[in-house]
Amino acid sequence: MNQAMKERFLISPFLVFFLINSTQVGIGMLSFQRLVMKEAGHDAWIAVILTGIIAHLLIWIMYQLFAHSPDAEDIVSIHQRYFGKWIGFVFNFALLVYFSLLAFTVLQTYIEIIKIWMFPLMGAWQFSLIFLALAYYTVLGGFRVVTGVCFWGVVIPLLTIFPMLFFPLEYAHYRNLLPVFDHSIGEIFAGAKAMSLQYLGMEMLIVYYPFIQQPEKSHKWAQWGSAFTNLIYLSIMLVSILFYNEEQIQHITWPTLTLAKIPAVPFIERMEYIIISIYVLVVFPIICIAVWSSSRVAKKLFSIKQRRFVPVILLFLFIGTLWFEEKEQIEQLNKWTSTVGLYFVIFYIPALYIYVKAANKIKKIMQSKS
Repeated sequence: MNQAMKERFLISPFLVFFLINSTQVGIGMLSFQRLVMKEAGHDAWIAVILTGIIAHLLIWIMYQLFAHSPDAEDIVSIHQRYFGKWIGFVFNFALLVYFSLLAFTVLQTYIEIIKIWMFPLMGAWQFSLIFLALAYYTVLGGFRVVTGVCFWGVVIPLLTIFPMLFFPLEYAHYRNLLPVFDHSIGEIFAGAKAMSLQYLGMEMLIVYYPFIQQPEKSHKWAQWGSAFTNLIYLSIMLVSILFYNEEQIQHITWPTLTLAKIPAVPFIERMEYIIISIYVLVVFPIICIAVWSSSRVAKKLFSIKQRRFVPVILLFLFIGTLWFEEKEQIEQLNKWTSTVGLYFVIFYIPALYIYVKAANKIKKIMQSKS
C-alpha cells in the first residue's frame, strides 16, 4: 500500500478523543454504581477518581510501548518482533478471541436490557441479527466509518441522556456523602477494581494506532478523552450517592436507567423506552470497533483480507447468542470478560512495556559490545 493510498484510511489525531471515550463508556455505565458502592460505600466517588488516574497511566504506557517500538505498526507486530513467530501467534490469537468476546458481551448485555424493559417476548437472536447486520455494514466501510460512528456515539447521548441524570438532584440528600474517607484504603481500592472493569475497551488503541495521522500527537487527545470519561462516571456516581442510600442501591440492577426515568414529560409515559433506544448509540460503536479490531488482528495473523474475516466473526457472535439467553449465563459471561480484560489491561500491557523496554536496552548493550 503506497503512502498516498494509506492517507485515505487515516484519521485526525483529535478523533482519538471520541474513540477512547466511546470505548470506555459502555453498557457498564447503567449499573457500575452498585458494584463500586458495594465495596467502597459512600466513598465510591474516591474510587472512581482513583480508577481514572490509573486509566491515564495505562494510556501513557500504551503510547510509550509504541515509542519504544518505532518499527512496529501495532500490537500484532510487537508480538511477532519480540516473541517470535509461534509465541507471537499465540498471543495475537488470544487477542483476537478477547476482542470478539468483548463485542459479544456488550451485545448480549444490551439485548438483555431490551428484552427485560421493552420486548420480553422476543428472542435474543432477532435483536442480534439486526445488530450484527448493521455492524457488518459499518465495519466493511473501514476504520474511518467506525470512527464516525464513535463520534456520534459520544455527541448524541451526551446531549440527550446525560442531562436527564441531573434531575434527581431535586431530591438529593447531601449528607449521604458524609463522613468522607469513612472506608479503608483496601475498600477504596476494591471499589477501584470494580470500577476499572468499566474502562475495558480503551486497550483497542494498540490495534488502531497505525491508523492515526501522526499518532504521537494524538496522545493528549486520548488523555482528554479518558478525563472526560472519568468526569461522566464521577458525575453519575455523585448523583447516585446523593439520591440513593447504600442499602437501597444494592437492590437496583440498573441505577443509571432508574435515575434517567425521573424527569416527567407529559406526552411520554415510559421515558425509559426513549433512553434505552438512544443508548444503542453508546453500545453500537463498541461492538463495531471490537469487531473491527478482531478482524484487523485476523488479517495480520492469517494474511487474509479483513473484509473476508468479518462475516466469520459475526457468525460466531450470532451462534453464541443462541446459547447465552438466560440472565445467569449473561452475568457469568460478564464476569469472565471482566476478569480476562482486567488482567490484560492492568497486568499484561504494563508487563509487555517493561519487557520491550528491557529487550531494547539489552540489544543496545550487545550492539555496543560487538
